[in-house]
Amino acid sequence: MQTFNNDFFYAKNEDDFKKLKSANVKTVRCFCMEPEKEKKMMKKYELDGTLIIPTVIALDKIRLEKCKSLGFNISIMIDLLDDDEILFCISALKIPVTVFLYDDLTKTGDISKKYNGQMPAMVLEDFGFLDRECYIVGGMYAEKDDLQILSDYETTIILCPRAFSSKGATFTNLKLLNKYPIKIRLGSYDYKEIALNREIEFLRLTSCALFENAFSFTDDEIYKIIND
Repeated sequence: MQTFNNDFFYAKNEDDFKKLKSANVKTVRCFCMEPEKEKKMMKKYELDGTLIIPTVIALDKIRLEKCKSLGFNISIMIDLLDDDEILFCISALKIPVTVFLYDDLTKTGDISKKYNGQMPAMVLEDFGFLDRECYIVGGMYAEKDDLQILSDYETTIILCPRAFSSKGATFTNLKLLNKYPIKIRLGSYDYKEIALNREIEFLRLTSCALFENAFSFTDDEIYKIIND
């Protein structure tokens, strides 16, 4: 049985839920555009976990209350490049958030430019998003100063090794991430296959390639990192 304790998964249709069921996944963090529909799919395929909703739903009081009544934990997908007014409104809700960060150097630069040189972790801190559960999807371009701030708040970074690699992102510097008391979890995002053991193997092989050392990490070491 695979339990992706904090897995980030993008479900586009029922076939995606069938893939989760076939992979024996039981707990999942699922990004969804139609929460009521996703609730039915989660129940149908006996899944537990968190429904991640977009800001357009979170800022609609009626739809947000419906989401709260669905019987699942909820998190809001935020984008630090959104208007500050939107981010302040989301922050005021005091609901856990999920954000793509450190997955694209151009976007990281755009965030810094928008906030007068501040790095993403500082922006998250200023808006109060780190005062609640905050999940970062990505992480491969995170720098030391950001990681220090994130670790102070016990933030979780969700790695999606195969999915991001297929989109052209660099390999994850697992050694750097592992120096900080940050929770590391695995996700599949929209990758065509869901297999925890293959994500671990891919992460190990790419770490060995990144550090040009065939013994950088073992599968057991990586499994321990993502479950601490």
